[in-house]
Formats: sequence, C-alpha cells, structure tokens
Amino acid sequence: MSQTVTAEDIRENGETIDHSPQPEIHVEERRLKLKDFLKTLVKVNGSDLHLQAGSVPMIRVDGKARFLDCLPPDDAAMTEFVKDIVHDSEKFHALEHKGSVDCSYQHPDVDARFRTSVFHSRTKYAIVMRRIITKIPEFGDLNLPPLVEKLSDFNRGLVFVAGTTGSGKTTTLAAMIGKINSTRAERILTIEDPVEFQHDNKKSLVSQVEVGTDSESYEYALRAAMRQDPDTLLIGEIRDTFSLGTALKAADTGHLVFTTIHATNASLAVQRLVSLFDPNQKELQQQQLALNLNAIICQRLAKKREGKGRVPVVEIMMATPLARKYILDGEFEKLKGIVGNKEGGCQSFDQHLTELFQKQIIDVKEAERLASNVDALKLALRGIGNSDSRLK
Repeated sequence: MSQTVTAEDIRENGETIDHSPQPEIHVEERRLKLKDFLKTLVKVNGSDLHLQAGSVPMIRVDGKARFLDCLPPDDAAMTEFVKDIVHDSEKFHALEHKGSVDCSYQHPDVDARFRTSVFHSRTKYAIVMRRIITKIPEFGDLNLPPLVEKLSDFNRGLVFVAGTTGSGKTTTLAAMIGKINSTRAERILTIEDPVEFQHDNKKSLVSQVEVGTDSESYEYALRAAMRQDPDTLLIGEIRDTFSLGTALKAADTGHLVFTTIHATNASLAVQRLVSLFDPNQKELQQQQLALNLNAIICQRLAKKREGKGRVPVVEIMMATPLARKYILDGEFEKLKGIVGNKEGGCQSFDQHLTELFQKQIIDVKEAERLASNVDALKLALRGIGNSDSRLK
C-alpha cells in the first residue's frame, strides 16, 4: 500500500472543477463516481480497475497492484456502479441468478472502452474493468519477434496464441488482423466476447461480431460464421469442443484462422487442444490439427530493466515437418524438444529471456522469475550453452 494514487489524483480526472474560490473538496465529503476511477486509471496508464463493496479500490499498473488513497465504496455506491454498467435486462437477470456477467462498457466522459466482469463476492457486488486500447497496434510498437508478424502472411491454416489472462494475446491478434486489413483485399470476420479492438475497413472488409450484442451466444455465432464467406476468421477463444471443431473445419476448408487458448507453453497448448477433441472424431481432428497448423505462439510479459513498462516474452512452435509428425503420431511429449531446437524459427521462453537479458532489456531476476527451466537459464546467462538453452 506504499504506492498510492491520491484522492486528489482521482478528483483531477473526475468532473470538471470550477476554478473560482470555493471550499476544498475532501474525498469523504462527496461520493466518487465510476468515471472518477476510470479517468484515474487512464491517466496513470493502468490496465485494470478493481472495485468491491467494503474494500479499498485497486488498480493495476505494469502488472503491479496499487491501492487508491480513498474510502472503500459502500453497497449503495456499488449498486449505482453496477446499474450504470449493466443496462441489458437479460444480463442483469443473469448477474442476479447466475452470479456473474461479462460485458463491454464505455462511459461518455472517458476516452476508453473497458472489458468488464461484474460478479458477487460474499453476497456483495464486485467489478473488474480492463482497459481496452482501441488503437490498432503496429508490430513495430509491440517488441515482438519478427517471425510473429510473418504469421500474418499465411493464406490458410491455424495460428494459436496461447498464454495466461493478461499476457497480451488479444493485442498480438489485433496486430495480425490489422496487418492483413492493411495489406490484402479480403473478407475478415471476428467473433469476440467482447469486441476489444475496433477495425475500420482498409483494404479488407471487416465484420466484428460481439457475443451478447450481435449474437445471442458464442456457439450461434460460430455456427453462422461459415455462411458469412470469410477469408480470415478470428475466434476470440477456444473454449470447448465445439469452438475447436469449428476452427479445425474452417482451416481444413481453406480459411486462415486465428484464435487463443489458455496454456502456459506451446507444447501444453497442443495437449490442451487434444483434450478438447470430440471423442467421436478424435482421429480426424488430430489429423486436421497436424496438417493445418501454422504455428503456436505463447506469451508472457516481463518487466523492463528500467522499471517502467513491460515487454513480451514469446515462445514459438512452428509447424515443422517433425512437429506435424509428432502430432499425427500422438507423441505430444516430444514437442517440447521441437520448441528448443530453433528449427524453422522455433524458440523457447528461456531462449528469448536470454536474448532480452543480453540486450539489457530485462534484468536477471526477471529472467529467472519467468524461466521455464531456471537452472538451464542460469547456465545460458553465464554463456554456457547446452542443447536446451543455447542461443547460438
């Protein structure tokens, strides 16, 4: 709690203050509104806002929690915030009867959009709001390996972006779709929950379907996708057997498919995908995955050496002939070796961490914190390579 954003900071970003002489406004003398917190989040370049009845508000900046120097919102304030966010009666019904609801939100006085989760915590309301950077990112600004940009040049097949929540998967996908939109005359269709980056038509015609707003469900949007003539299809997340089956079928019929999956490394991403195969079509879907896969990239975010900002650490598994063979044969445990041998552009997390350390972008503690194999990484950092960690 030593790093705080003061109540004055919150007031600066709230409603316009009359500069004529007037009594000082103390935080306890008026109730802070939702827009006050959101404007503060934008000002300090934070990523997430956490509000919970009876708890000190918290924001996340560069991945680190910072508590605000203000009173906790009470039940009445939280109810006001929730009613401001959840306008749709069906979503409010889901919140009250199922316990949580997800939606997108934009306040008219705040220049930002937010991906929002509203839920109950010990019978009281809680809200988590993630800021959506609406400007389509350029690869040059993302510090990603050059090979990631080249994945946009495929015309068919599957590209999976893996990682934990908040690791930058959506941002990377937005840059890929933006690259295609800027360079090729195609039909691009995205299915997202919610839509985060908004793509304007450039060389391509882009349609973005938001689940809950433009379609009643994720499954319904996926069923309709193949009737909407896409060249490139973005599926926001592989959630279940049906969404994976749709991605595999689309790639198998000549489409380029981008999507995300929750996994901590590339080889585990394959195992996660295999676990979602339809038991009645396991052999077919395993073949579809092996033959149509272009690449799996997995991301983590590292704090920069100077302490401000973060940089992506990326593991890449390209679909080399050997990788396809291992997937076809079900030898998934051997895929980890594919990642580390650097063939065809593959690289492991530890190899990229070593590179970032050598370029003085991150320090040794951050490299060790994110390493998959700390002992091998320490050897690499000392310039002693072996088959798992050599960068040469």
